[in-house]
Amino acid sequence: MSGADRKPTFFLVGGSRCGTTSLHRSFVRHPGIFMPRDKSPNYFTAPDMADFPAAAAMIAMKGHSITDRDDYLDLFTNATNIQVCGEVSPVYLQSIHTAARIKEFAPEAKIIAILRDPVERAFAHYIGRRRDGLDDRDTFEEAIAAELIDRAPRAIAFNRYMAIGRYAFFLKSFYREFPTEQIKVVFFDDLVRDPVRVVQGLFNFLEVEPLGDRIPMDRRNRGGIIRNPLLRKVWTRTALVRARLRKHLPESVRDLAGRAFLSKIEKPPLDPAIRHDLVKYFEEDLFALKAMCKRHLSEDLVPTGWGSQIAAPSGKNYA
Repeated sequence: MSGADRKPTFFLVGGSRCGTTSLHRSFVRHPGIFMPRDKSPNYFTAPDMADFPAAAAMIAMKGHSITDRDDYLDLFTNATNIQVCGEVSPVYLQSIHTAARIKEFAPEAKIIAILRDPVERAFAHYIGRRRDGLDDRDTFEEAIAAELIDRAPRAIAFNRYMAIGRYAFFLKSFYREFPTEQIKVVFFDDLVRDPVRVVQGLFNFLEVEPLGDRIPMDRRNRGGIIRNPLLRKVWTRTALVRARLRKHLPESVRDLAGRAFLSKIEKPPLDPAIRHDLVKYFEEDLFALKAMCKRHLSEDLVPTGWGSQIAAPSGKNYA
């Protein structure tokens, strides 16, 4: 197969704020893997974005999304015949339509998902968007208030903090479309605790040389608020400008700007009382996820800290 004929055979589908940027950097550094330098082409969810309101976060997301098939395939033209091709788009785990589209495009593809405590994920997502000027609501409670009133699952969960964390709801479509052996689920907790083991396991899953201990792991896209008020104001107010320039600036320049602004950040704490209340939101999905993992995974189980203070909803069978 020539470089011009290459297309991805694996997809890191999410979730958002779960370590996908760090994993993307590790994949890029592996000589046996070809991956576009920029993550989030979002090709398989682009059709779902068309009718969404033009909020700042959606404008930014659409700005770097690819809608044309030829443009998408062009991302992989430099791959060699000995490399496996893949891409990383966290929004793929935010639409129930993604799995079927990927299946039609590449039925033999391998699917990777990395998951994080859904409450912590939602809070980190809000903090990151608030920092980046993509959400002007002053508090996390204000940002999630509407979702706590209408708790129904969302077939497409773009621009929502809580609905994105219904992992079982979205993963179900991938297990329906792909054989179990083509899906790998890992956890953010494990990536933080033992990144070499997690990355090594993913390289094994992709059947490439196990270089996990020789590829440095960057902790990328760290969440938090910029300490310096002036830098914080400049960074926040230039969100859409940065989104428009993303395609035109080399990664090295973007990294330099990021280090200049984000080198000193601090993450505000999440009120334990709020966390306890929000666990209830994910209760049923959490137990469905635990059952799904026990049924489909040989080693990995949902970290015990996730919602450990709640019992299975009465009358529900998640086995």
